[in-house]
Amino acid sequence: MKNNNRPITNQSRRSFLKSTAAVSAASSMGGLGAFVASPAFAGSHDGLAPGMTGGPTGFEGAERFQYNNTMSEGRAIEGIKALQAAGNAPERISMLLTDGAIGQITKPFPDGAPSAKEVWERETGITIDIIGAPAEDIFKKVMQDVTTGDGTFDVYTGPWNSTGDLVSSGGAVNCSDFVAKYGPDWGDPERGTPTPEMEQLLYTYEGDYYSFSMDGDFQTWFYLKGIYDMPEVQDKFMSETGVALDVPNTWEDVDRISAFFTGKDFGNGTMYGNGNLMSPFWGLATFYARFASMEHPNYHYFDEDANPMLNTDLGKQCAEEHVRSFEWSPPDALTFTWAEAYGTMWNLIIPQTAIYTNIVKFGDGYNADGSPKSKATGMINSHLPPGREKDGMINRRSVLYYHITAWVSSKSKYPEATYLFLQWLSSTRTYTWMTGNPGGYFDPFQQANFKEPLVELTYHDYSMESIPATIARSAPSINFAGQTALDNALDEELQAAITGQKSASAAMDAAQKKWERIIKRNKRNGIEDSIKASRKTWPTILDPA
Repeated sequence: MKNNNRPITNQSRRSFLKSTAAVSAASSMGGLGAFVASPAFAGSHDGLAPGMTGGPTGFEGAERFQYNNTMSEGRAIEGIKALQAAGNAPERISMLLTDGAIGQITKPFPDGAPSAKEVWERETGITIDIIGAPAEDIFKKVMQDVTTGDGTFDVYTGPWNSTGDLVSSGGAVNCSDFVAKYGPDWGDPERGTPTPEMEQLLYTYEGDYYSFSMDGDFQTWFYLKGIYDMPEVQDKFMSETGVALDVPNTWEDVDRISAFFTGKDFGNGTMYGNGNLMSPFWGLATFYARFASMEHPNYHYFDEDANPMLNTDLGKQCAEEHVRSFEWSPPDALTFTWAEAYGTMWNLIIPQTAIYTNIVKFGDGYNADGSPKSKATGMINSHLPPGREKDGMINRRSVLYYHITAWVSSKSKYPEATYLFLQWLSSTRTYTWMTGNPGGYFDPFQQANFKEPLVELTYHDYSMESIPATIARSAPSINFAGQTALDNALDEELQAAITGQKSASAAMDAAQKKWERIIKRNKRNGIEDSIKASRKTWPTILDPA
């Protein structure tokens, strides 16, 4: 087997990251190579469209991202100007940001355009200082800033899941009054979130506005259509399984495909069938998605009285399936972050994965010099999430996990101005413009994003239907106070089962006990009410089998 087809070991992973977009995505500047505009968007279109007062200029189509004071971004700029006139605005705003996303704010896009940072600073005179941190570590830095009282940052960012812990610690500003005053368009029925419930899920905590959604981390399924369509693959799959190879409808289908591909070589080296994340922290998304589908329409992590359901019969069955799927994973899978997992598909090592949607932004397409971004260029496609079939219906379920979220720091001396910067950044015109930018990993989730040609160029036409359909079928992961402890407890037990230290059943018994103790400790923080409220945010869509 050639070296460039080997499973990624610690040494080869480092080499791989140096030679692919993954290293840029994980770098402190979040750079992912220069974007080459297609002829449809090239050229110089200077100035603002009639009636517009702000926004990017300098490229064809810029008017789609421009605004005036009747729009969310324009109201934010007008608000800043009013604060400046009253002497209540800062000269600088400091932002702690996941490092791989920095480029989407700082890198110009497309050709001839300014960066988002340049537009804001030109229109307001307020400098944005961005400090990067790795995605896995950023919330530790957030809590350090909260607990030490240093007040280093005006803006925190981190996982959406951590909202509850940050709010309960007093680290985030309740922005409900600002929302009422300035009217962001996050829930706009034509441009914003797909549903009012999704707007509440992403931007509020216990009914108040604390969060600014800056990502689309709904785990979406991608597969190597170029390999699935090979006649020899189709024939061999039919011969071995008795069914035709197609995209999976159920988790049973997923596991059948995983088992089939493991150990096979179809001309690109030995493959491993399970491309889903299984590692500490990142692998929880895989488990939660499988868990959510165990019953129709959903199988919740907690019952209606806020009791954990990890060691139920279905909970243990889910854990057993999850642990068994590791048999079909690449050898180093337990060391993977999303970047290494991307590499397995880009190098044609795995045939399928449910993962963050920018896997195709960075790995399917061509570089400025015309070379393919990866071996998988032109081979990838996408499909709806799998579920369980019952009475002729399938409860296709994915999960929202990580999802870069911003908060106004309670330590900020200028919370209103900081809020206005985040409203401007997260509103549907600015955010759509940034989402198309391949300079970082803010992913699409707003309705406006999926109507934008620049976003389609970056994420490909096959994602423009599968991502929003996945969003509509995604269950939330845990985000209320106690989330960090709950996730860590479950993760520890799942890893013990995956590595053979205990059975899946014993792991769920242990995780159940840990969760019960955590809930008991957090009762004073209202964790039971938060658990009950969370049930209302789960999807109910069922699809015909």
